[in-house]
Amino acid sequence: MKKENLKDIGFFALLAFTWIFSFWAIPAVIGPNGLWGDFFTTYTWLKLGIVFVLMAHLTISAMSIAFHRSHTHQSVKLHASVDFLMQMWLWMVTSMSKLDWVSVHIYHHAHSDTEKDPHSPAQKGLANVFFFGVLDYSRAKSWPEVIKIRGRLPANAYERFISRHLFLAPVTLSMLLLIAFGPLYGTLIAVLNFAISPLFAVGGVNALAHAVGYQNYDSKDQSRNLGFLFFLNWIISGELDHNNHHKFPKSPSFAHRWFEFDIGWVYIRLMRSFGLAKVTGNIPNYHKHALVSRPSALSIANPAALE
Repeated sequence: MKKENLKDIGFFALLAFTWIFSFWAIPAVIGPNGLWGDFFTTYTWLKLGIVFVLMAHLTISAMSIAFHRSHTHQSVKLHASVDFLMQMWLWMVTSMSKLDWVSVHIYHHAHSDTEKDPHSPAQKGLANVFFFGVLDYSRAKSWPEVIKIRGRLPANAYERFISRHLFLAPVTLSMLLLIAFGPLYGTLIAVLNFAISPLFAVGGVNALAHAVGYQNYDSKDQSRNLGFLFFLNWIISGELDHNNHHKFPKSPSFAHRWFEFDIGWVYIRLMRSFGLAKVTGNIPNYHKHALVSRPSALSIANPAALE
């Protein structure tokens, strides 16, 4: 067995032991519900739902602005302190690194909806990408072509440290959640945190927005816009206007028509007004580039992908 595999087994064994031990230690030392006492004992599911939605919005917004628009497509340049905090947040909540995420996403754009695409519903089916796309992402990180892209990406010492210790921050956050809310509620919140990226980033964008919706542009792939699902699009920071993005990946805004709304672009403009971000990409003129005969209604990219 490889040394790396033994280290992984040892790490997860230690994690499992610590988690089990916490069910005795935290109630004995702090109390059954941690430092926050009875916060989640009333209106439990409502409060957990609100926490989950807010955590999802903050996480996917950081992913959209830092990993996606800034580091992958370079349509925005963030102040170093903002970028540091966003990468820290993403590390704690999702265990993802800039180097992994950006290299896989560059490869996705280069081969969108072809056989080489690591997460295309046109190739693998909507259900498979929605529920198991995170596994495809994990496998894609080790592909030779993706590793070659990764090797060309600039990285500072902080980003290299994250990429070598992916689970350090999320495990630390999970332990803090157990202390703050107790073993039961702390575990629930930790599990919900780990579900954010697979459910919203992989499932919400790479699955749904490559299968169902309308197109403003001929982007040479199956990308669609689903921004009219307003609440979901707010949670994932405008990423559901996905056809717009695939046609113009260097646009800092994913909303190109009057009824499309990208809260991520609002955040970028707000940061720009405080000197925390610089816009380096251009928003295209929709009327100049739109399809001559645009589908006026919802369309299915590939009916077979929905089966």
